[in-house]
Formats: sequence, C-alpha cells, structure tokens
Amino acid sequence: MSHDHHNHNHQAIENHQHPTESSDSCCSGSDAPASSGQHMMHHMMSMSFHFGTNETVLFDWWTFSATSGLVYSMIGIFLMATLYEGLKYFREYLFWKSYNAIQYRSVQIPLEKGPNDPVSQMVGKVLLKQPLPTMFSLTHLLQTFLHIVQISISYLLMLIFMTYNVWLCLAVLFGATLGYFLFGWKKSVVVDVTEHCH
Repeated sequence: MSHDHHNHNHQAIENHQHPTESSDSCCSGSDAPASSGQHMMHHMMSMSFHFGTNETVLFDWWTFSATSGLVYSMIGIFLMATLYEGLKYFREYLFWKSYNAIQYRSVQIPLEKGPNDPVSQMVGKVLLKQPLPTMFSLTHLLQTFLHIVQISISYLLMLIFMTYNVWLCLAVLFGATLGYFLFGWKKSVVVDVTEHCH
C-alpha cells in the first residue's frame, strides 16, 4: 500500500513539471514548475556584471526596459549617491558643532602644585559649566534620525550596486565621487566614523 502511494505522488509531481531550456534554469537539465518557476527564474538576478537596459531596481515598481528608463534611473541613483556623501559630512559637521561648546585648553600645572591648587580647581569648574549632550537632547535625537536615514541610503546603494548592471554601478560610483568632491574638502577627521559600508 505504501508503495502504491509513493508511485502516485511521484507521477503527480512529474505531471506538474516539465523540462525547461537550460538558459531559463539555474542548472542545465533541471526541471522547473511550468508557471511560477519560469517567472521566478526569469527574474533571478545575474551574478555577473552586464550592460543591460532591462532591470528591476530595488522594488517591483522600479523597472525599466528601455534606454530612457535606464537614463532616468541613473540620474536618480547618481543624485542619491551624491546626497548620501553630503549627509555623511553634514552629520560630522553637526557632531563637531555640538561638541565645540566644550573647549579644551592646554593648561600647564606646575609639578609642585597638586589637585587642590586654585588653577586646577578653576579649570575643573570651567569644564563642568559647559553643557554636555544627553541621550534625549534635541541634538542627539536629530543625529539618531539622520543615522537611520544614512544607514538606509547606504544599504539601498549597496543593493543597487549588487544588481551588477554596469550602468547603475557607474551611477553609484560617479555620484559618490561628486559628493566627496563637493562635501569632502571640509572633512575634519582622518577616520571616517560615519561610514557604514567599509
């Protein structure tokens, strides 16, 4: 009885599948379902760089199949990458602006004087009077919001690059280059602490 049941299931599976051409399947000679499988294989992403004008970018509604759609997508991606660089340096600017209120001054304290010396106490009072940012300060909340936006844009740009469409990859690269050119000359730190994709 279990043998008959096994044969029935095997025949049912064979009836719902048919061999597809090797160009539509991921492995030559493999079988795929007739309707949804072919659709899925057709939309499978190419894992090598290609020059194409038919692409789905990030979302189902962002598709193009003509050169004009490719050009509009490249312009949008170029601007997104440029603004991403601007956002990085704007966050850095806000960070240094918020911490500029705390002034660090080099004060030479004589060796024979200790922490009870009036000069040491005065320096401590000046530093303690400066407002320190808190977790719920407006500055930190703004930085947190901009951090979320920056992470989202950086991963979207990475996923666009991973379409392996050479034209879209060039739009990301040239947009980031222009953004660095416009905003990077004001860079104030050596280590980029705002970069998410190293």
